Amino acid sequence: MDKKISIFYTLCGSSKKDARSLAKKLLKFDQALCVNIINNVESLYLENKKVKSAKEIILIIKSMSSQKKIFKFIKENHNYDIPFITKIKNESVNEDYLIWAKSLNNK
Repeated sequence: MDKKISIFYTLCGSSKKDARSLAKKLLKFDQALCVNIINNVESLYLENKKVKSAKEIILIIKSMSSQKKIFKFIKENHNYDIPFITKIKNESVNEDYLIWAKSLNNK
């Protein structure tokens, strides 16, 4: 298989509507093969030397698009001014899934 599947990770605010909207846009505009939505995540962070917490939703995005395209697309469509976006390193994906994913991109 010449194309590879990459996995990207980002967080959305606690609104499931916003998370689903971003996931649907990623799918509709052929930026993702599948998006996993993980609800009810508590994030702790330091701001002005104080520990704060926020409820967030994780999106795990399986994609055959380039990192540059995914990062740009998420930044343009995310409800955060500065979203956290990362590409998760993966060594391999099962061949059956790759065949299925490639068939989606050939439509």
